[in-house]
Amino acid sequence: MIIIVNNWKKKLLNLAKVAVIVLAFAILLPRLAGILGNYMPVFSGWSKDESPSGNPMRVENTEGTEFDRMVDQFVIKLQNFYYEEKE
Repeated sequence: MIIIVNNWKKKLLNLAKVAVIVLAFAILLPRLAGILGNYMPVFSGWSKDESPSGNPMRVENTEGTEFDRMVDQFVIKLQNFYYEEKE
């Protein structure tokens, strides 16, 4: 059985180009994610290594921002206002 491939040099060259582009992205993507990790929060979780704690029901306490605290205080004051109005 003989398979004749036309333009094999051109096809091999195109395959080599694609392989070089994929290899370049594979090498540059982790480095770029490391650089952008400080500026974009999307990439910050990629490089964090976390060892398992053994507790499947663990809930992490997220750090609240000043805005979250202000919204919480506003909601509590609003609830107190409506509860006092009903009485």
